[in-house]
Amino acid sequence: MVFGRATRDGRGGEPLPSVLDWRGVTTFTVGGVERERAKGGRTVFGPRAVRVPRREGAGRIFPPCALIAAPDPDTSVLYEDREMLRVLCTVVREGADGRADGGERRYVVRDAAGREVGRVRRVPPARRLSRHTWRVEQPGRPEIVGRNKWAALSRQDAAVHAAGRIVGGVVDSVLSLGAEGGDAPRRDRTLLWTAGGEEVMRSEGVDFRVKAPWVERRLAFAVAVIGDR
Repeated sequence: MVFGRATRDGRGGEPLPSVLDWRGVTTFTVGGVERERAKGGRTVFGPRAVRVPRREGAGRIFPPCALIAAPDPDTSVLYEDREMLRVLCTVVREGADGRADGGERRYVVRDAAGREVGRVRRVPPARRLSRHTWRVEQPGRPEIVGRNKWAALSRQDAAVHAAGRIVGGVVDSVLSLGAEGGDAPRRDRTLLWTAGGEEVMRSEGVDFRVKAPWVERRLAFAVAVIGDR
């Protein structure tokens, strides 16, 4: 379902994609690209938003399902319309400095009426060489845990995967020698989001795919807006 009227791209061009209904979204990303033309075409940018990638001819469009505003560093507000009049939800970091004891970061997500939708926690690693993990608390559902894909593999599979990573790392290092400054772009890590032994969501950077229908989309959007950092 589509909400809101299409708007122009600001240069007298064709209409921008209309805002989609957020409720049924399963694949989304966060960014400002409205239209991505085929090779040689012009890319059209818009405001930062939760967007749904779709094919359009030889190019792609990214219609928004939630527009994002950040009134202050600790708050993000998601809107259901381009005019930013209808609030979908707010995401607020808890605590004066946004951090809880032990370096844990906590966020609360509320709907337009101020009712709590759920909570998101960024949990620091227990070991120095590990990465942080995520916890999503949705009322009436088991806790969702987001962790590196490696951590979700069996010990044997992880060992095989690690060996492949070492070989791949050597190859990447050799290839990067030809790049300017010898630097290769860092890849976003893939996170598996599980609840009760079930994979309910998967993400790579700001690209998300919701697999379980019961996952509250506003919490999934909040995780994407917060970012894996």
